[in-house]
Amino acid sequence: MQHKNPKKVRRTEVVTGLMIILVAFSFITSLLLDFNFVSPYATFQEDLAYLSEHIHNQRISSYSWLATALITLVAIPFYLVIFHKRLKTLHYLNGLFLLGASAGFMLMGKVGLELHQTMLQILGEGIEQANEQMNLNLLDQFRQEQNYRLMGSSCFGLFAIGLSMTKFRLSKFPLFSTGLLLVSGPALIYFNWYDPDHLLWTAAMAGIIIGVVVFCVRLINKGL
Repeated sequence: MQHKNPKKVRRTEVVTGLMIILVAFSFITSLLLDFNFVSPYATFQEDLAYLSEHIHNQRISSYSWLATALITLVAIPFYLVIFHKRLKTLHYLNGLFLLGASAGFMLMGKVGLELHQTMLQILGEGIEQANEQMNLNLLDQFRQEQNYRLMGSSCFGLFAIGLSMTKFRLSKFPLFSTGLLLVSGPALIYFNWYDPDHLLWTAAMAGIIIGVVVFCVRLINKGL
């Protein structure tokens, strides 16, 4: 029977911890760069004017979400490897949640770039000359972008819940992370669909990020 080299296992744990921390911070970066041009307090023409003045910010936001999707996708195999011998099925379920988050953010970024192209076309013809069909296309793309955001962030919330369940299989999993993830994951999903602008949505996201980072620091320093 072959045994894994402890040094190799530790290297894998360190790299995995760093990769998941990178996922968390790329998510934070994308949220900070996120661009929303539709306001309930403005007319659609005013929304278009605002978008036209910040068109480059909208493109940067789309690329940022695509980068987050790619980093998340790359981190999945590392996550699966470190839990392969320790968990039976939970890590595969969490891997699927990470895959769903990656897919949501990737589609969000893709639609965001399509929205960018539509807006460039509108600017080329002049905002005042934009016909109703172009305006409807722009709104439809924005709604798609928001739906993919909900999909991606909800999967991230499900991953947080699944990760917290690891405590019941591995006693070394940080108790502090377990508590934060177990509370913040469901809260994020709830506010995602019922009130994404609520302050508690931000608090839930912060709780998940802190819980994930604490777990990763524990993984890097002491392993599982």
